[in-house]
Amino acid sequence: MAHDPLLTTLLDLDAAPESQELTIGGGYGLYLKQLYLKRNPQTRTLFHPSALPSARTTADIDLILRAEVVTDSTSMKAIRDALDALGFIVVATAKYTQFVRDMQPGQVKIDLLAGPLGEFANRVPKDARRVKPRPAVGLHASRLEEAVAVDLETLRIPISGVLSSGQTHKSHVLIPQTFSYLLMKLCAFRDRMDDKDKGFGQHHALDVYRIEGLLTQEEDAAVRKLSAKFSSHSVVLDARAIAQAHFIAADGVGRLRILEHPLYSPSLDLEQMASELSALLR
Repeated sequence: MAHDPLLTTLLDLDAAPESQELTIGGGYGLYLKQLYLKRNPQTRTLFHPSALPSARTTADIDLILRAEVVTDSTSMKAIRDALDALGFIVVATAKYTQFVRDMQPGQVKIDLLAGPLGEFANRVPKDARRVKPRPAVGLHASRLEEAVAVDLETLRIPISGVLSSGQTHKSHVLIPQTFSYLLMKLCAFRDRMDDKDKGFGQHHALDVYRIEGLLTQEEDAAVRKLSAKFSSHSVVLDARAIAQAHFIAADGVGRLRILEHPLYSPSLDLEQMASELSALLR
């Protein structure tokens, strides 16, 4: 991990002035969690490590901003200042929600996301696609309404390595718990399952399996409590339907995408996936 440009970027952001705890979702968040659990084999997971696919990194970082941060201009300006200082530039096709910088061996992209705003919603203009603090600071976040409870029961994963400056740095990032992660990934799969340019959602399908399998014994009770608390939420109802049609059903498209994935192996237990998914979203 010491030569991982995404890890270097996380460490750089953490070491920036007025830094805040970073919540990392998407494939890279799962990658960090899986590597951490591999280094700590005494931590039990729902699926045995032999029934999990290999850890898979990504080319971008999904940075999920807390509601009180994304709706506050001062907090957002501190993040924008840190991005500017690190040499990030705005992605022209996703102005102020995506940023990139050149790093060996390529580019690192940061995608800024915001979960449900709750009590902070009245701080910002109504916009179905993005959150923009007032006054504007040149930084927005794409709305991620499916990230129900994403700020609750997060997992703290230690990170360490070398900053872009060459100095060593240690810190931690927050990773969403399994319940919120499943909601996000199931909805992402639904949105990509027919998209040829996005591999028909193959990665998202395998990540649904991975998210389940990486559920630790320590987080199990909290995750099931959240599932019960939000059982009638519209997002949960949608996710439950997606799971039933595409991952629990024996002929589901999600299962097919997993079978087609380059990281698939016969050691993956799709029947256990179906059974546990049904229980987690019950």
